[in-house]
Amino acid sequence: MNDFSAKKQHLQQALASQQGKLRLRKRTISNLFRYGSWKSNRSEGLSLADFNNVLAVDVENNMLDVEGLATFESIVDAVLPLGRLPLVTPELKHITIGGATVGIGIESSCYRHGFVHDGLIEAEVLLPDGRIVLCNSTNAYSDLFHALPNSYGTLGYILRAKIRLMEARPFVHMKVVRFANVNEYLNVMQQATEDNHIDFIEGLFFSNTSFYLMTARMVEGVPYTHDIVRKHIFYKLIQQTDDIYLTTRDYIFRYDPDWFWNVPDTFAYRLFRRYAPGRFRNSGFYTRYCQWKEIWQRRLPWRSGKETEPLIQDWEVPWEQARELVDYALENIDLEGKPWTAVPIKTPASPSIYPIKANELYFNLGCYCNVSKAPGLEANHYTRILDRKCFDLGGIKMLYSSSFISRGKFDRLYNGLGYEQLKTKYDPEQKAYTLYEKAVSHSNIN
Repeated sequence: MNDFSAKKQHLQQALASQQGKLRLRKRTISNLFRYGSWKSNRSEGLSLADFNNVLAVDVENNMLDVEGLATFESIVDAVLPLGRLPLVTPELKHITIGGATVGIGIESSCYRHGFVHDGLIEAEVLLPDGRIVLCNSTNAYSDLFHALPNSYGTLGYILRAKIRLMEARPFVHMKVVRFANVNEYLNVMQQATEDNHIDFIEGLFFSNTSFYLMTARMVEGVPYTHDIVRKHIFYKLIQQTDDIYLTTRDYIFRYDPDWFWNVPDTFAYRLFRRYAPGRFRNSGFYTRYCQWKEIWQRRLPWRSGKETEPLIQDWEVPWEQARELVDYALENIDLEGKPWTAVPIKTPASPSIYPIKANELYFNLGCYCNVSKAPGLEANHYTRILDRKCFDLGGIKMLYSSSFISRGKFDRLYNGLGYEQLKTKYDPEQKAYTLYEKAVSHSNIN
């Protein structure tokens, strides 16, 4: 069913017959990384699976009309051949435009363009009561428009979005510089955000003497390209060469083939990396593999190996607090050779329920792996201590993963009063979960 109006009508009929709380039934991989036992919810909830099409590309005006469950892979495949890209494109192919907008989507262009949602022009939103409204920054639903970021579907689901595009070129030339000192590293990264000749900025760091800054720009041609799908593992490649040449598509999705650094670098996986069909060389396949592996391991009478726990999180602090957050992370957590990520972010506007200051530089610290857990520590110890440190430094964390925060603290951090007013207005019958329920109280809610 490709007719957008007909799909909306069918969806409203389906919602009217649904019992219980509003939630999605997803065919695609969820990008909510809740800790604990995984279970499928494919047989429950409301399906938006048909809303996955690119509707129109306006090259002249740099705009894209797209349905909410279109993945960034399908978006890039539609616009990159036309010399365009979204302002911010998350690095995992199966992330959807709707999910990255009502969540908080970041990437290496955030220092210039803000978050994914900062490229949003307008959105058609399915409210929990079944109404579909068009919201933008100036119309009668402008309060909903400004509250979509960080709402995670609790105020409604995006069915269609119109977003801004930027000009793109077919290749990317990345320069890699290593630093042995965190102060110099952060200073040079901050200076790079003011260089108009740079398109992308990010960092990886492994220890207090091993910091890598990657600055990249899009170009028309390169002498050769590195193969980061079949041959090289991206996070290891940056430790081996100062100049990296990639197709723009490979750069945008550079962490997707190995799900950042979670595909093991063993002989068996090297064979898999080189020879597996392309449909298996992506983060979506590996996520499914890990989920089913966890299910089968729980059925075994024993669990071999040391105890680990997930640390899949993103934190943001004002730039002047970056050094203290980095030092704290390195002093208290050993990633055993895996890197931390560093991304500078400056947003042009402050969303209603993700209150960071507009036009001020923030430092994003990310971690996307499991960590070894020392005996006797409380559950999810490393997430808890980094959350506390981030909040003590005046920062905030993204809510796509597990959180362990009291309701009072959560409301203080995420404008609980403003959110409750919006919730009363757009979900008066409480048909959808609240943000606190979805982010903290419950697991496996889409």
